[in-house]
Amino acid sequence: MFLTRVMACAITTCLVSMLTGCGAPNGFVHNTMGTRNFKTGNYAEASRYFKMAAADNPRKPAYLHNVASAMWKEGNTLGAEHVYRQVLDLDPMHQPSYHSLAKLLKEQGRGGEAQELMVAWADTQPYIPEPQIELAWLNREMGNNAASEENLRQALQIDPANPTALAHLGQVYQDQGRSSEALAMYRRSLYQNWYQSDVKSRVATLGGTTRPASTVRSATQFAYMPTYVGGQPVIAQNQQPSFANHHPAQSTVAYGQPVFGNPTITRTPPIIMHQTQPSVAGIGNADPAHADQRFSALPTVTAH
Repeated sequence: MFLTRVMACAITTCLVSMLTGCGAPNGFVHNTMGTRNFKTGNYAEASRYFKMAAADNPRKPAYLHNVASAMWKEGNTLGAEHVYRQVLDLDPMHQPSYHSLAKLLKEQGRGGEAQELMVAWADTQPYIPEPQIELAWLNREMGNNAASEENLRQALQIDPANPTALAHLGQVYQDQGRSSEALAMYRRSLYQNWYQSDVKSRVATLGGTTRPASTVRSATQFAYMPTYVGGQPVIAQNQQPSFANHHPAQSTVAYGQPVFGNPTITRTPPIIMHQTQPSVAGIGNADPAHADQRFSALPTVTAH
Protein backbone atom coordinates (compact mmCIF):
# COMPACT_ATOMS: atom_id res chain seq x y z
CA MET A 1 0.00 0.00 0.00
CA PHE A 2 2.78 2.36 0.95
CA LEU A 3 4.66 1.71 -2.30
CA THR A 4 1.50 2.25 -4.30
CA ARG A 5 0.98 5.63 -2.69
CA VAL A 6 4.59 6.62 -3.32
CA MET A 7 4.30 5.68 -6.99
CA ALA A 8 1.03 7.55 -7.35
CA CYS A 9 2.56 10.59 -5.72
CA ALA A 10 5.58 10.48 -8.05
CA ILE A 11 3.37 10.21 -11.13
CA THR A 12 1.21 13.09 -9.96
CA THR A 13 4.27 15.26 -9.29
CA CYS A 14 5.61 14.53 -12.77
CA LEU A 15 2.30 15.40 -14.42
CA VAL A 16 1.95 18.59 -12.44
CA SER A 17 5.43 19.75 -13.36
CA MET A 18 4.73 19.12 -17.04
CA LEU A 19 1.46 21.03 -16.88
CA THR A 20 2.72 23.91 -14.79
CA GLY A 21 5.52 24.78 -17.13
CA CYS A 22 8.68 23.67 -15.40
CA GLY A 23 11.40 21.27 -16.33
CA ALA A 24 12.80 19.71 -19.48
CA PRO A 25 9.51 18.36 -20.94
CA ASN A 26 7.96 21.82 -20.99
CA GLY A 27 11.13 23.33 -22.43
CA PHE A 28 10.93 20.87 -25.30
CA VAL A 29 7.31 21.83 -26.00
CA HIS A 30 8.08 25.56 -25.94
CA ASN A 31 11.11 25.09 -28.19
CA THR A 32 9.00 23.11 -30.66
CA MET A 33 6.36 25.85 -30.73
CA GLY A 34 9.06 28.45 -31.22
CA THR A 35 10.49 26.47 -34.09
CA ARG A 36 7.12 26.29 -35.84
CA ASN A 37 6.62 30.04 -35.54
CA PHE A 38 10.18 30.71 -36.69
CA LYS A 39 9.65 28.63 -39.83
CA THR A 40 6.52 30.60 -40.70
CA GLY A 41 8.22 33.96 -40.18
CA ASN A 42 6.47 34.88 -36.94
CA TYR A 43 9.70 35.83 -35.18
CA ALA A 44 8.15 37.75 -32.29
CA GLU A 45 6.09 34.73 -31.28
CA ALA A 46 9.05 32.43 -31.91
CA SER A 47 11.17 34.59 -29.62
CA ARG A 48 8.54 34.41 -26.90
CA TYR A 49 8.43 30.62 -27.00
CA PHE A 50 12.22 30.25 -27.18
CA LYS A 51 12.62 32.46 -24.12
CA MET A 52 10.11 30.30 -22.28
CA ALA A 53 12.07 27.19 -23.28
CA ALA A 54 15.31 28.76 -22.05
CA ALA A 55 13.64 29.73 -18.78
CA ASP A 56 12.39 26.16 -18.36
CA ASN A 57 15.86 24.74 -18.91
CA PRO A 58 18.63 27.39 -18.89
CA ARG A 59 21.36 24.75 -19.26
CA LYS A 60 20.30 23.79 -22.80
CA PRO A 61 22.51 25.74 -25.24
CA ALA A 62 20.18 25.02 -28.19
CA TYR A 63 17.33 26.91 -26.49
CA LEU A 64 19.46 29.99 -25.89
CA HIS A 65 20.87 29.76 -29.42
CA ASN A 66 17.34 29.86 -30.78
CA VAL A 67 16.57 32.91 -28.64
CA ALA A 68 19.54 34.69 -30.23
CA SER A 69 18.50 33.59 -33.72
CA ALA A 70 15.00 34.99 -33.26
CA MET A 71 16.44 38.25 -31.89
CA TRP A 72 18.64 38.52 -34.96
CA LYS A 73 15.64 38.06 -37.23
CA GLU A 74 13.83 40.80 -35.32
CA GLY A 75 16.74 43.15 -35.98
CA ASN A 76 18.28 43.10 -32.52
CA THR A 77 21.81 42.18 -33.62
CA LEU A 78 23.44 43.53 -30.47
CA GLY A 79 21.21 41.38 -28.27
CA ALA A 80 21.72 38.36 -30.52
CA GLU A 81 25.51 38.73 -30.32
CA HIS A 82 25.33 38.93 -26.52
CA VAL A 83 23.23 35.76 -26.28
CA TYR A 84 25.42 33.83 -28.74
CA ARG A 85 28.43 34.66 -26.57
CA GLN A 86 26.45 33.60 -23.52
CA VAL A 87 25.83 30.21 -25.15
CA LEU A 88 29.55 29.77 -25.82
CA ASP A 89 30.30 30.52 -22.19
CA LEU A 90 27.79 27.81 -21.28
CA ASP A 91 29.02 25.31 -23.89
CA PRO A 92 32.43 26.04 -25.50
CA MET A 93 31.79 23.28 -28.06
CA HIS A 94 28.47 24.53 -29.43
CA GLN A 95 29.17 24.68 -33.15
CA PRO A 96 25.88 26.37 -34.20
CA SER A 97 26.64 29.33 -31.98
CA TYR A 98 30.18 29.68 -33.30
CA HIS A 99 28.84 29.63 -36.83
CA SER A 100 25.96 32.02 -36.20
CA LEU A 101 28.11 34.48 -34.27
CA ALA A 102 30.83 34.43 -36.92
CA LYS A 103 28.25 35.02 -39.63
CA LEU A 104 26.70 37.89 -37.68
CA LEU A 105 30.12 39.52 -37.17
CA LYS A 106 31.03 39.09 -40.83
CA GLU A 107 27.77 40.66 -41.99
CA GLN A 108 28.53 43.67 -39.78
CA GLY A 109 31.90 44.13 -41.47
CA ARG A 110 33.76 42.62 -38.52
CA GLY A 111 35.39 39.79 -40.44
CA GLY A 112 38.59 40.10 -38.42
CA GLU A 113 36.69 39.46 -35.19
CA ALA A 114 34.95 36.48 -36.78
CA GLN A 115 38.35 35.09 -37.78
CA GLU A 116 39.73 35.59 -34.26
CA LEU A 117 36.70 33.80 -32.81
CA MET A 118 37.24 30.73 -34.98
CA VAL A 119 41.01 30.66 -34.53
CA ALA A 120 40.59 30.82 -30.75
CA TRP A 121 38.16 27.88 -30.93
CA ALA A 122 40.61 25.88 -33.05
CA ASP A 123 43.47 26.69 -30.67
CA THR A 124 41.57 25.61 -27.56
CA GLN A 125 40.09 22.45 -29.11
CA PRO A 126 42.68 21.17 -31.61
CA TYR A 127 41.48 17.57 -31.26
CA ILE A 128 38.15 17.99 -33.10
CA PRO A 129 37.67 18.81 -36.82
CA GLU A 130 34.70 21.19 -36.45
CA PRO A 131 36.69 24.40 -35.76
CA GLN A 132 38.79 23.80 -38.87
CA ILE A 133 35.66 23.12 -40.94
CA GLU A 134 34.13 26.38 -39.73
CA LEU A 135 37.38 28.24 -40.44
CA ALA A 136 37.31 26.77 -43.95
CA TRP A 137 33.78 28.10 -44.43
CA LEU A 138 34.75 31.56 -43.17
CA ASN A 139 37.88 31.75 -45.31
CA ARG A 140 35.91 30.68 -48.36
CA GLU A 141 33.27 33.32 -47.62
CA MET A 142 36.08 35.90 -47.49
CA GLY A 143 37.48 34.72 -50.81
CA ASN A 144 40.53 32.91 -49.46
CA ASN A 145 40.23 29.47 -51.07
CA ALA A 146 43.85 28.55 -50.36
CA ALA A 147 43.35 29.04 -46.61
CA SER A 148 40.03 27.19 -46.81
CA GLU A 149 41.74 24.21 -48.43
CA GLU A 150 44.44 24.20 -45.76
CA ASN A 151 41.82 24.29 -42.98
CA LEU A 152 40.09 21.27 -44.49
CA ARG A 153 43.40 19.44 -44.77
CA GLN A 154 43.89 20.00 -41.05
CA ALA A 155 40.36 18.79 -40.32
CA LEU A 156 41.12 15.60 -42.23
CA GLN A 157 44.35 15.13 -40.31
CA ILE A 158 42.18 14.95 -37.20
CA ASP A 159 39.41 12.83 -38.73
CA PRO A 160 40.31 11.35 -42.15
CA ALA A 161 36.80 9.93 -42.59
CA ASN A 162 34.84 13.09 -41.78
CA PRO A 163 32.13 13.32 -44.48
CA THR A 164 31.59 17.06 -44.00
CA ALA A 165 35.25 17.97 -44.42
CA LEU A 166 35.50 15.69 -47.45
CA ALA A 167 32.44 17.26 -49.07
CA HIS A 168 33.62 20.80 -48.39
CA LEU A 169 37.06 20.04 -49.78
CA GLY A 170 35.30 18.71 -52.86
CA GLN A 171 33.51 22.03 -53.18
CA VAL A 172 36.76 23.99 -52.87
CA TYR A 173 38.21 21.85 -55.67
CA GLN A 174 35.07 22.32 -57.77
CA ASP A 175 35.24 26.10 -57.34
CA GLN A 176 38.83 25.98 -58.60
CA GLY A 177 37.86 23.93 -61.66
CA ARG A 178 39.56 20.78 -60.34
CA SER A 179 36.64 18.57 -61.31
CA SER A 180 38.27 15.13 -61.03
CA GLU A 181 39.60 15.88 -57.53
CA ALA A 182 36.24 17.33 -56.51
CA LEU A 183 34.46 14.22 -57.73
CA ALA A 184 36.83 12.00 -55.76
CA MET A 185 36.19 13.96 -52.55
CA TYR A 186 32.42 13.92 -53.03
CA ARG A 187 32.44 10.16 -53.53
CA ARG A 188 34.56 9.59 -50.45
CA SER A 189 32.15 11.76 -48.49
CA LEU A 190 29.22 9.69 -49.71
CA TYR A 191 31.01 6.49 -48.74
CA GLN A 192 31.03 7.80 -45.17
CA ASN A 193 27.50 9.21 -45.23
CA TRP A 194 25.30 8.18 -48.14
CA TYR A 195 22.38 10.41 -47.15
CA GLN A 196 23.65 13.70 -48.58
CA SER A 197 21.37 14.81 -51.41
CA ASP A 198 23.34 17.98 -52.20
CA VAL A 199 26.56 16.03 -52.53
CA LYS A 200 24.84 13.60 -54.90
CA SER A 201 23.62 16.59 -56.94
CA ARG A 202 27.16 17.90 -57.20
CA VAL A 203 28.40 14.50 -58.35
CA ALA A 204 25.72 14.50 -61.04
CA THR A 205 26.66 18.05 -62.06
CA LEU A 206 30.23 16.91 -62.60
CA GLY A 207 29.01 14.04 -64.77
CA GLY A 208 29.64 11.34 -62.22
CA THR A 209 27.38 8.55 -61.03
CA THR A 210 26.58 7.48 -57.51
CA ARG A 211 25.78 4.10 -56.03
CA PRO A 212 24.94 3.15 -52.45
CA ALA A 213 28.15 2.60 -50.50
CA SER A 214 27.05 -0.94 -49.71
CA THR A 215 27.29 -1.87 -53.38
CA VAL A 216 30.88 -0.72 -53.54
CA ARG A 217 32.52 -0.98 -50.15
CA SER A 218 31.30 -0.55 -46.63
CA ALA A 219 31.94 2.62 -44.63
CA THR A 220 33.82 0.51 -42.11
CA GLN A 221 36.30 -0.57 -44.75
CA PHE A 222 36.76 2.98 -45.99
CA ALA A 223 37.38 4.22 -42.47
CA TYR A 224 40.62 2.27 -42.47
CA MET A 225 41.78 3.67 -45.80
CA PRO A 226 43.70 6.95 -46.11
CA THR A 227 42.03 10.01 -47.58
CA TYR A 228 44.03 11.51 -50.44
CA VAL A 229 44.32 15.28 -50.53
CA GLY A 230 46.34 16.80 -53.35
CA GLY A 231 47.67 13.37 -54.21
CA GLN A 232 48.99 12.75 -50.71
CA PRO A 233 47.46 10.38 -48.13
CA VAL A 234 46.11 12.12 -45.07
CA ILE A 235 46.24 10.12 -41.83
CA ALA A 236 45.55 11.44 -38.36
CA GLN A 237 48.83 12.10 -36.62
CA ASN A 238 50.11 9.39 -34.28
CA GLN A 239 47.16 7.11 -34.92
CA GLN A 240 45.44 4.99 -37.51
CA PRO A 241 41.87 5.90 -38.45
CA SER A 242 39.47 3.94 -36.28
CA PHE A 243 35.87 3.32 -37.26
CA ALA A 244 35.10 2.67 -33.61
CA ASN A 245 35.38 6.39 -32.98
CA HIS A 246 33.61 7.50 -36.13
CA HIS A 247 29.88 7.47 -36.66
CA PRO A 248 28.91 8.28 -40.27
CA ALA A 249 25.44 9.37 -39.20
CA GLN A 250 26.95 11.97 -36.90
CA SER A 251 28.21 14.45 -39.45
CA THR A 252 27.90 18.20 -39.30
CA VAL A 253 24.49 19.76 -39.75
CA ALA A 254 22.83 21.49 -42.67
CA TYR A 255 23.63 25.02 -43.56
CA GLY A 256 21.16 27.53 -44.72
CA GLN A 257 17.91 26.27 -43.28
CA PRO A 258 16.44 25.54 -39.85
CA VAL A 259 17.97 22.45 -38.30
CA PHE A 260 16.16 20.63 -35.58
CA GLY A 261 18.34 18.35 -33.54
CA ASN A 262 21.40 17.50 -35.55
CA PRO A 263 23.81 18.95 -38.13
CA THR A 264 23.44 19.10 -41.91
CA ILE A 265 24.62 21.30 -44.73
CA THR A 266 22.54 23.31 -47.18
CA ARG A 267 23.04 26.05 -49.74
CA THR A 268 22.72 29.37 -47.95
CA PRO A 269 22.85 29.59 -44.17
CA PRO A 270 20.06 31.32 -42.25
CA ILE A 271 19.77 31.00 -38.46
CA ILE A 272 20.11 27.51 -37.09
CA MET A 273 17.65 25.56 -34.97
CA HIS A 274 18.00 22.12 -33.48
CA GLN A 275 15.53 19.30 -33.57
CA THR A 276 15.24 15.95 -31.90
CA GLN A 277 15.26 13.97 -35.13
CA PRO A 278 18.68 13.50 -36.72
CA SER A 279 19.32 15.69 -39.76
CA VAL A 280 21.13 14.44 -42.81
CA ALA A 281 24.32 16.14 -43.89
CA GLY A 282 24.42 17.77 -47.25
CA ILE A 283 26.84 20.09 -49.04
CA GLY A 284 25.57 23.43 -50.33
CA ASN A 285 28.05 26.21 -50.37
CA ALA A 286 30.29 24.67 -47.75
CA ASP A 287 28.65 26.63 -45.01
CA PRO A 288 29.12 24.49 -41.87
CA ALA A 289 26.54 25.83 -39.59
CA HIS A 290 25.26 23.27 -37.22
CA ALA A 291 26.34 21.29 -34.32
CA ASP A 292 27.73 17.81 -34.57
CA GLN A 293 25.55 15.22 -32.83
CA ARG A 294 28.39 14.73 -30.39
CA PHE A 295 27.89 18.30 -29.21
CA SER A 296 24.13 18.82 -29.34
CA ALA A 297 21.04 16.67 -29.44
CA LEU A 298 18.43 19.43 -29.53
CA PRO A 299 17.00 21.70 -32.24
CA THR A 300 18.70 24.93 -33.31
CA VAL A 301 17.62 27.58 -35.83
CA THR A 302 19.37 29.56 -38.55
CA ALA A 303 18.64 33.24 -38.98
CA HIS A 304 20.36 34.53 -42.08
